[in-house]
Amino acid sequence: MTVFHGDTIAAVASPPGRSPRAIIRVSGPDARAVAADLCAIPGFTRAVLPAVLGLPAACPIEGLPAHLPLPVLALTFPAPNSFTGEDTLELLLPGNPHLVRRALDAILALPGVRLAEPGEFSARAYLNGRLTLEQAEGIAQRIAAETADQLAAADALMDGSHAARLRAHADALTTCLALVEAGVDFSDQ
Repeated sequence: MTVFHGDTIAAVASPPGRSPRAIIRVSGPDARAVAADLCAIPGFTRAVLPAVLGLPAACPIEGLPAHLPLPVLALTFPAPNSFTGEDTLELLLPGNPHLVRRALDAILALPGVRLAEPGEFSARAYLNGRLTLEQAEGIAQRIAAETADQLAAADALMDGSHAARLRAHADALTTCLALVEAGVDFSDQ
């Protein structure tokens, strides 16, 4: 299997707005550098550990530190054992939208890290063989679902039951088509 190696992307991976906790996900070759530079995480093994994210002070004041410490919970997933198949860092932090934005801005200010496009984490998981196309589509539909029926349809895509049902119909249609073609071929006899 060919592994897709893209640049490093980061985004908020939790719903927008105020909440008790928020998640920022970083995936790509520079995820280890983000963990080391911003959180002082020395190694990059599969782990869940407390860390301190150093946020640049919004308004530096003489005599106070230039970086404000923000306690976070860091989850590190070395490649290929992550959702995307790449080195991945997830930061669990207080869900204050202002803090989340500042933390994401600090990550995006690092060289080689850019803001992820919508669906890009799932696209990387698909390109790295971690998801099927149906599962990736199911994730998109689950995010966009507004009703229980839409959520159930997204779940059917993700667990493969929808594909199995469609395969059964495709097999039945193939059999019917073969019978029709055989009837046409031997209609003169």
